[in-house]
Amino acid sequence: MPRIKFKKRFQKDFLTNIRNELKVNWSKLAKILNVHPRSLSDWHREKYTLPEKVFRRCSELKNSKIDIPPYKVLPDFWSVKKAARKSWQVVVKKYGGIPLWICRKGGLTFAQKRKLHPELYRHCYIGRRKEILIPSESPELAEFFGIVLGDGGITDNQVIISLNKNNDKDYIPFLCALIKELFKIRPSIYQYHSPAHENDITVTTSGRNLVKFLLSKGLKKGDKVRQQVEVPKWIQNNINFSKSCLRGLIDTDGGVYYHRHIAHNCFCYNIGLQFSNSSIPLLNFVERILKELNFSPKRSGHGINLYSQYEIFRYTEIIGFHNPYHTKRVKKFFKEKEISWRSRIVVDSAALEKPYTRKGIVGSNPTSSA
Repeated sequence: MPRIKFKKRFQKDFLTNIRNELKVNWSKLAKILNVHPRSLSDWHREKYTLPEKVFRRCSELKNSKIDIPPYKVLPDFWSVKKAARKSWQVVVKKYGGIPLWICRKGGLTFAQKRKLHPELYRHCYIGRRKEILIPSESPELAEFFGIVLGDGGITDNQVIISLNKNNDKDYIPFLCALIKELFKIRPSIYQYHSPAHENDITVTTSGRNLVKFLLSKGLKKGDKVRQQVEVPKWIQNNINFSKSCLRGLIDTDGGVYYHRHIAHNCFCYNIGLQFSNSSIPLLNFVERILKELNFSPKRSGHGINLYSQYEIFRYTEIIGFHNPYHTKRVKKFFKEKEISWRSRIVVDSAALEKPYTRKGIVGSNPTSSA
């Protein structure tokens, strides 16, 4: 963005005059200009030059009594040349003067040697793309596509899969092993430390050849919701590939949940499976595959749900999970359900030993008879 360059102290006086004319404090002026108060403070102290759009906003707010000091407009990237000169001065001071023609000659010599003897430079990735294994169509590749369609994203150079640091920590080793098995490259794991993303962790795989391959097989770069991405046809046309892709989608963008409610004055404790996404084609795919496998999915808004505990059990048998977090929740539910059911059987068997009347179960010496 172009910047406005004033003479010394003119920028400070200009902003002070604007504030005095509007009769507001610096915090209020920052809200009026739609900027952060710290940025406004830096401009007032003349630590940085003033952005052109802020200068124009100030010009619209000023009174005719306020004169605009002389200034000049600095174009985009105006500081690059100055920064390069300073960095070169640091290099010269640290290592001594190196003529530019020597740097150029060294680069040309390196490129020529690598071209003549590529086997000697196979571990050097400067100036060349990272080589990957091109996998054939398989259930494993279809599951990876489901993972990318679920919680992944593709840029020009990378495939980034975002996960939850706490819930998906046991899923990350499986995902890294899958990527290494498919493409023979090792992904990197990055963890954010900012408060807004303290629970986020990403599995990032870099390589233009990887991105090129995924795009050739039907995936897309950029915002998946805006593009309304769908599952590639080579997966949809094969039921085994579709099941693997569905597993990848549920493992990343789905989940197992418990729901407690009261029906007919009885407390009910059940389990559910949900897939949530804002891409309509992905929702259609999940719903269609579940119906083909004789499930009864219920669609509501941007979610596909299975409500029957029997269907959840069938899902674990037919499709299953590779994310241990979902597996643990399913096992926990059925374990608690079994304990609850056994305690109910004990109570019922004890009740059967007592006499029964129209008023219900009575003691051993009933006061009324049928």
